Amino acid sequence: MSSVKGDYCNIGQFDPSSRTIDSVKEMNRISDMASLLEKIISMVPFFQIFAGRSTYAFAGMVSQGEQVRSSDWQTFSDSLKGVGAIKKKELERVAFQAGYYSIGEEAKFWRCVYNAL
Repeated sequence: MSSVKGDYCNIGQFDPSSRTIDSVKEMNRISDMASLLEKIISMVPFFQIFAGRSTYAFAGMVSQGEQVRSSDWQTFSDSLKGVGAIKKKELERVAFQAGYYSIGEEAKFWRCVYNAL
């Protein structure tokens, strides 16, 4: 088995322990929360630009155009990238800890998961 990040490996059959099942659930929770956070972050600029515009139509369009132009899109992009980086680190943490407390094929499985991340 290769221990280089990004490499995949084959493992034999094993019955997952309750710790492994809990770790998989935790990884799913982390993924779900990261997806939710990405959706929330993605909606923020649209609320900032379009919400609460109850003025004359033309003035509202000018104001919206100015909001789009003056928005800090680099910070927005960095925020979205940051969610992915944090998600990856948290998934690696769970996989590493699960592998540390496992033995046999189950430990090999977690090393493979960690390396695949």
